[in-house]
Amino acid sequence: MTETALQHTRLQELVAPFADGELTREEKRAVEEHLRSCGRCRCELALQRDLSRALAREPTPRASVGLRRRIEAIGERTAEVRERSFPWNRRWAALASIAVAGTALRIRRGGASRPMTEIPVLRDALADCRRAMTRNFPRKADLAAVAEGLHFPIRTLRGPGVELFSTWKTTLAGSPAAGLAYRWRGMVVVQYAVPNELLRQQPDVGEALSHDGFYSSSEVGQGVVAVLKDGSGTLLIANAPPEELRRLIL
Repeated sequence: MTETALQHTRLQELVAPFADGELTREEKRAVEEHLRSCGRCRCELALQRDLSRALAREPTPRASVGLRRRIEAIGERTAEVRERSFPWNRRWAALASIAVAGTALRIRRGGASRPMTEIPVLRDALADCRRAMTRNFPRKADLAAVAEGLHFPIRTLRGPGVELFSTWKTTLAGSPAAGLAYRWRGMVVVQYAVPNELLRQQPDVGEALSHDGFYSSSEVGQGVVAVLKDGSGTLLIANAPPEELRRLIL
């Protein structure tokens, strides 16, 4: 690895603590200088800030006394190792703890029992959403163009403050899909229109749709909701609790 690449890696590791205001004055100055010329790290900074805002809105689940003691014991055993780790490792370890605690404490209607990355259509949708965000989304919304060639209808979101600003074609779990991006309540909500049958075939998703009429999940502040409605399947993704997203389609 070249010296330039090593320097980039070192500065990239400081982006998360920079977003949280945890750097020294010298480190902050170095990161600010790097961000002026590195679009990749600017995108990472934007994602980190979105994540922080989403976590601030997410209610903290209350753990049982026994679970808190087990978590504290794990923390004591790993404290020395954690202090030697990169700053961003501590941040993501904390987020992972929140996600694990939330999964253990909350089993709710429409909820999931496995990580979203193990569900093909959700894995692909989250990856496509990240790519679209990194590229600042296609510049215009053209429903006629995005619907051309699809064998299922596209039902746009409607409601107070919902503004469609971008559309694109994509593929999720090997099936054609349409992506739509909206502005709503100061955040970006991404909708994927897919065939009904594709959602029914997905592990966890199909069962939740059959029993509860919807699927919902949340990991590290990012909410996902899936429903079958008006002849097509809909996925919604945003840095918001699933309960908020359900109001847009249920």
